[in-house]
Amino acid sequence: MPQTEAREGTSQPEERLEDVELDEPPRPSSSSSAPESIHDLTADAGPLPEKPPRSSSLSSDPTGHGNKAADMQHKLPEPAADFVPHQRKSTRMDGMSWRYVVLGLTVLALSSVMANIVAFNFTVLCMPATDEPTNRNGTYEGYTKHDRTWLFSAVALGALCAVVPTSMLISRFGTRKIFFAAGLLSALATLFTPFAARSHLLVFVALRFVQGISFAACMPVVGAVTSAWSPLGQAGLFMSALTAFGQLSAVFSNPLSGQLCASPLGWSSVFYLHGGLALAIFTAWFLVYRDDPENHSLVSRRELAEIRSGKNEESYRNATKEDEEVQKIPYFQILSTPSVWGVWAGALGDLIAIQLIHTFSPLYIKTVLDFSMEKTGWSAALPVLFQFIVKVLAGHSSDRIHGISETTKLRIYNSIALGASAAFMIVLAFVPKGHPTLGMVLITLTTSMFGFNGGGFNKCAALVSRQYSHFVLANIQFLWCLAMLICPVLVGLLLHKGSVEEWRTIFILHAVILLVTNGIFCLLATAKPATWTDKSIKSASKRRTPWLRLV
Repeated sequence: MPQTEAREGTSQPEERLEDVELDEPPRPSSSSSAPESIHDLTADAGPLPEKPPRSSSLSSDPTGHGNKAADMQHKLPEPAADFVPHQRKSTRMDGMSWRYVVLGLTVLALSSVMANIVAFNFTVLCMPATDEPTNRNGTYEGYTKHDRTWLFSAVALGALCAVVPTSMLISRFGTRKIFFAAGLLSALATLFTPFAARSHLLVFVALRFVQGISFAACMPVVGAVTSAWSPLGQAGLFMSALTAFGQLSAVFSNPLSGQLCASPLGWSSVFYLHGGLALAIFTAWFLVYRDDPENHSLVSRRELAEIRSGKNEESYRNATKEDEEVQKIPYFQILSTPSVWGVWAGALGDLIAIQLIHTFSPLYIKTVLDFSMEKTGWSAALPVLFQFIVKVLAGHSSDRIHGISETTKLRIYNSIALGASAAFMIVLAFVPKGHPTLGMVLITLTTSMFGFNGGGFNKCAALVSRQYSHFVLANIQFLWCLAMLICPVLVGLLLHKGSVEEWRTIFILHAVILLVTNGIFCLLATAKPATWTDKSIKSASKRRTPWLRLV
């Protein structure tokens, strides 16, 4: 055979073997004591496929070097079939912070949902009741106090019924799908409002109930977006901006509704415009938003690192549905955390007072301060505009102030939001009729101080609950719905003739609520993340937060 002849024809086989070593390993001998076999060389590479006979290879390549590349390919381990290297798309833009684009569009989307609700708060002053005939001079009585109470309360009832299911749906399917569905529902309900108002009161109440269902998604979305897209150092800014949708909606809706009501287009155009804008805004939001910044093709690696800095894996993942363990919300641990109850106490007092301003300030400005319909719209928007400006500045400053503990900052900001507002509201209660300038200044100061809540209980909720902030804020949404339900009832019970004395009682009562709830928050607030936000703690006893830990 050719192989045998090649070996026998070599006068110095040892030297020839050394020469071949430079190109390929020596061939295995039949002896079991061979110093280096092919199995030894490939022990770490796993089993090798069966090789073709050596003679056939040598017949085509007598030197034996031609098989070296083939042999080396057999020695390399094959990659797993399901292994796909993670590669970010090349469309990323390193020079742009896309989290601010997401923040801006989310604020617009939240404001749109709220504006669809607020539009009725003003338009009820200029629209006739269902089936009410118009008088000869073109005027009408409008809805009775009983009907208005039902229309105001229907939103709160719808939101109350939907708060818990909405929070669960967001945990299961993600923010993007659920909030987009809520936005479409709100837009359609608003577009059909003129038809419902003209057909039957119960149909109108049903549509207001549907608007409440959409509204239930707002605060859980605030928590989810902050947890997923905000760096820890910008939590105050994100919370302040995202929770400002109540102010932005009033700033947009009140003056616009006043102008349209006084125009030939009439009150129905208010709802058509609000519904159309909602469709456009939510379409843009859905195209841009992603539940996880890592899945956004335009987010750069640098910005992703900024968002993830200081967060553990569970916090960053924001309970995405790919991680079933993160999805499990520790309900008992959350409900047994005193700082969470402090957040909810502060939120309840804040929301009841804000609901009074947002819902009934147009009525107070028109009847007590004697403003016209057009001026009432702009005057009702002015205090809320200042509140929005203060809210953004306060949230940004709460992230930038150093030298005092984060917990102390939370207490200071919350005390300004609730305590200072209570003080101005007490002074407002004693303003006599016929002093519009003084009344508007005090309403503006009272409302503006609420802007500090972004650095108070809202920020505390994000810092304490981290990746579960959507659940904690969902309960704030629940409290907001209670405030929407309680406030019209309180005002309806105390306000009969609309006199200054009746308004004085209403303002003082709400000021007392603010002071009490702020005291509870300051007692229980902390900036430390709760132990149940850290998945590395496996012991159930260590994950519970004791009731006596107040700092």
